[in-house]
Amino acid sequence: MSKHKAHPKKEMNRKLLAVGELASGVAHNFNNLINVILSRTDLLLKKMEDHPAVSDLTIIRRAATEAAHVVQRLQRSTRERGYGKREWVNINELLYEAIEMTKPKWQDEAQQKGISIRISLQLENVPKIYAWAAALREVFMNIILNAIDAVFLKGGVIMVQTQAYGTNLKMMILDSGEGMSKSTVKQIFKPFFTTKGKRGSGLGLSTSYEIIKKHKGELEVQSMLGTGTTFVISLPLSKKTILPAHKSPLIKKIMLVDDEVDYRKATAELLSLEGYEVEQASDGDEALEKLQKNRFDLILSDISMPKLSGHDLVKKVKLMHKNTKIILISGFNEKLNQETMESLKVDGWLAKPCLFEDISEAIKKTCH
Repeated sequence: MSKHKAHPKKEMNRKLLAVGELASGVAHNFNNLINVILSRTDLLLKKMEDHPAVSDLTIIRRAATEAAHVVQRLQRSTRERGYGKREWVNINELLYEAIEMTKPKWQDEAQQKGISIRISLQLENVPKIYAWAAALREVFMNIILNAIDAVFLKGGVIMVQTQAYGTNLKMMILDSGEGMSKSTVKQIFKPFFTTKGKRGSGLGLSTSYEIIKKHKGELEVQSMLGTGTTFVISLPLSKKTILPAHKSPLIKKIMLVDDEVDYRKATAELLSLEGYEVEQASDGDEALEKLQKNRFDLILSDISMPKLSGHDLVKKVKLMHKNTKIILISGFNEKLNQETMESLKVDGWLAKPCLFEDISEAIKKTCH
């Protein structure tokens, strides 16, 4: 007797059920491993507050947290996926974080193999949207990792773009790889479909598609063999969304003063993505030299620096430009009390390690 071929929909349900059972079986042990990573990372962050590796440890911690979220989503049914709490998010920041999280693949691993992969950012000053941040970050990482795979053999360029278009926010991730056939494009978002063989689960892009649909958005792919691939994400802007002000913002030019070069560069790039004009200075003396030539609306300065301390820098800046706002960043758990702040005429204070969200919020509270 010949066996009847399983109905495609029933077969899909069977596979989804199998994945659910597998996720449930390994989730406990997997989460225990993630907790070890998180606790040890937190311990290192406490011990190494002023170490250049703090920014890398922060990325590791965020990635481990995202891994825990992925496990939680796999444990829920596909119809009732949990995405955590919705919040107002800056899409440019999420994309930047996804690029940083995938850097070991597109930079470190590629360089070890003698391959050059370049990331090109073309990010406009777009409005924030009300969304599930962790879920969208997962989408961006999935698509970026696919783009990396597309150019990994020969090297190439991955371009990331954002723009506000009408009532939508559009994100495009383009790669200069070999592209895909029409038949592959038609199946790319189907669960368990993969072109990577044993290296892929076939769930990354199907999960991404579901997440974008949950946001009432659209995820499309444009590709032809020999022309590369473009993923286009379109998300609706909230009716309450206020477009970023382009005319005479209160804070426009910022100088970031810190002797920790990696932290300074990363923070400066994030501030630039927020629409600020950013200058960098490695110490207080360089900051004063720049102040002789240019005026700044705000100075973000570390307290402990060689030669001229942050305290001394504040005094000199206020003598030169009394209307310039200053936020000090401390790495020694020392709290600037109200009396000290008033005597120094400091406008704000932050403690390291501080996330970019903390810096952004301090700027808004202090200067807007």
